Amino acid sequence: MANADGRLARGELRKTLLLDAAVTVVAEHGYAALTHRAAAAGAGVSVASVTYHFPSIGDLREAMFQHAGSRIGLAFRDVIQAASARADDVPAITGSFVAHLVAERRLETTAVLEMVIAAGHDPSLRPLVRFFNDRLAELLGPYIGSQSDALTVAAAIQGIILSRIAQSDPDVAPGLRDAVVDLVQRYRSTPTTGGVGA
Repeated sequence: MANADGRLARGELRKTLLLDAAVTVVAEHGYAALTHRAAAAGAGVSVASVTYHFPSIGDLREAMFQHAGSRIGLAFRDVIQAASARADDVPAITGSFVAHLVAERRLETTAVLEMVIAAGHDPSLRPLVRFFNDRLAELLGPYIGSQSDALTVAAAIQGIILSRIAQSDPDVAPGLRDAVVDLVQRYRSTPTTGGVGA
């Protein structure tokens, strides 16, 4: 049993290594550059190791998107839930987190946006994009006031991030934070005195 558990753990570590390499490929070279060979080279393993875990290129692309997107989404969920008793702090928290994505988690953020854009011509990615957008809107929904407005804000935030990532200037974080704070505040429907879900 211990040997089986060890093999399983090593397999999961190998998958994470491959997906981290795939994120780097997409972030640095674009969606079309992600192949089994490119992921193998980035991870320092054989192509057979990649195809063992991800038989088709579609499997690899979808897993990479989920991998990078879940890291961003889970981190954002944690900070929003931490503010559940401080509704007035949600815009500032969101703004700071978006600035953090651009400055500190640029690789994963760029990879996710590459896949969002790719979904425009790759229908297989659209359910993942929809799922990612819906989760972001759900986190903002209690503050914004409606799911449709929250989806609009989520889309606008992605557009702001994309425009900033396209710039080479490293000092974009302060202005980015303020822009997101203003955006979220403008869409707030009704002031609350309690938590986000009040």
